[in-house]
Amino acid sequence: MITNTFLLCGFRKLLLAALIMTITWVTPSSSAAAVPTTTKQFQLYATDGYMTLPDGVQLYIWGYSLTNEPGSATVPAPALEVNEGDQVEIILTNIGAKKSGIKRLAHTIHFHGLDTDQQNDGVPHTSPAIQVGESFKYQFTAKHAGTYFYHCHVDTIEHLQMGMYGAFIVKAKNGINQAWTGGPSFDKDYAFLLNEIDPVWHQAVEEGKPYDRTDFHPKYWTINGKAYPDTETDPTSFIEGVVGETVLIRLINSGYESHSFHMHGYHFQIIASDGRPLPEPLTKDTVLIGPGERYDLLVTFDQSGMFPFHSHNIVDNTNNGTYPGGLHTMIDVKENTTDPSSMLMTIRLKADRNSVSVNGESIQLPNSPVELNGTTYIPVRFIGETLGAEVKWLPKEKSVFYTTDKTTIQLWLNSRQAKVNGRLVSLPAPLKEIKGSVMVPLRFIADQVGAKLSKDSKTEEIIVTGSMRAALAPPHQSHDEEINGGEANGNSSTGDVDKSTSADPLIVDITTSFMPAKLTIKKGQTVKWVNKDTQIHTVYDLQDRFTSPNILPNAEFSYTFKETGTYTYYCSTHPSMVGEIIVTD
Repeated sequence: MITNTFLLCGFRKLLLAALIMTITWVTPSSSAAAVPTTTKQFQLYATDGYMTLPDGVQLYIWGYSLTNEPGSATVPAPALEVNEGDQVEIILTNIGAKKSGIKRLAHTIHFHGLDTDQQNDGVPHTSPAIQVGESFKYQFTAKHAGTYFYHCHVDTIEHLQMGMYGAFIVKAKNGINQAWTGGPSFDKDYAFLLNEIDPVWHQAVEEGKPYDRTDFHPKYWTINGKAYPDTETDPTSFIEGVVGETVLIRLINSGYESHSFHMHGYHFQIIASDGRPLPEPLTKDTVLIGPGERYDLLVTFDQSGMFPFHSHNIVDNTNNGTYPGGLHTMIDVKENTTDPSSMLMTIRLKADRNSVSVNGESIQLPNSPVELNGTTYIPVRFIGETLGAEVKWLPKEKSVFYTTDKTTIQLWLNSRQAKVNGRLVSLPAPLKEIKGSVMVPLRFIADQVGAKLSKDSKTEEIIVTGSMRAALAPPHQSHDEEINGGEANGNSSTGDVDKSTSADPLIVDITTSFMPAKLTIKKGQTVKWVNKDTQIHTVYDLQDRFTSPNILPNAEFSYTFKETGTYTYYCSTHPSMVGEIIVTD
């Protein structure tokens, strides 16, 4: 009896142990199955190229490119964006330099701040570097939402200075606008890659000459590869918003020097450092960021206006010794008013049907929407212009470019990569040519411009709804007009030095310089200076024969020249801006 009882107890214990082991083993696998894994794939090419600085200086660079074309490198490299929890695959192919006489150097990618394993760390001390003609696939899981960057780790001191770096952003799960999963929310975010350039190094590398790596004297300082004033024309390096919006600014120091960044008009909260949340946010208006560091700054706009955001290290604000320049950009905040040009749009469409309904009006498409492998494709131009975007087709790149007041999107034919506001994202389905027409995945474009998709269960129609802004350019402009017209406009804006035959008054545009800088006119003619910059300028004659008041943006100042001679003038707040007018009989 005792023996039987003992055996029965032992049997029960074995059953209980087996049950516990079954629960322990089964639960993780069933949990993993409940949360599908998303894989984000990217393709990059290591090569060389050139970059142009604000004063016209061209620098030889090394970098990463999206195209398999030697000489196509950009600085910085494309910004990569994934979501927390994504499996990430990045194939790097080393295609070598286009310029002759350059050594066939190896390259890698190191993901700075991401906790990858040794094989995917990109350090040639511990894993092989990628030689010219070779490829390597980096694979890892994006475990923590935050701000990171990537760079080449072969001969790092040279390759990083030459331009081999780019932003790497891990957004919260499902790509929601939170600093991290469950963290503070924001309306939009900017990634600012800070760096500095010593042209002597670049020239030495280009010419194949030795140089002293302990002798480092930068002459240019950049945000996302742009030095002021070019930062004001780059949407990734110029902050825009409306009162009430909250913006996340991701500061990344990919260079060798520390920078003290100061924001005018607002205080911000430092909420994360080096890809990890801080225990408590720190409220400041200036932050010192060292080489390799990243800080996430959260700011809520409570007043409208134009405010500088720049380094407080004074030399950082110059371009080869000329002020202003360098690490300086602006924050443009407008009042939160209802946009009169926006309207509620409703589009109803169905696969394989040429007729679509836009706000109740029937429109015939040249090519009907198509469904392929669960993805609805729609003609590129129709969906872009209907959703309020300017649409341009770039035949050389075989890509389409959408521009709205808040978003820029670029997609390449048959590529699963797209650029959204300068960041490279992975597409679930590529841009395709179907029956002779270029078609775009409907859901991707709708999501990027803030439209919503739903389905009518009775008619099986797809419904696209949203508040859309009117198109930025007249719709249905031909491809030739877009390209040729743009080139013509670019050429005509340069202006001639001698404008003596022009109508009266003659125009001088004020940007970050006077254009044209030299002008020859007749006695009695009038010159009008038009401020097309975002800053306030003046026009002062060196001999005080005329002076203007402060010329606000979009304002103008005129002066009639009644005496012959040479007039040298300048801007009193930006004295490096100088112009000359020669007055003849």
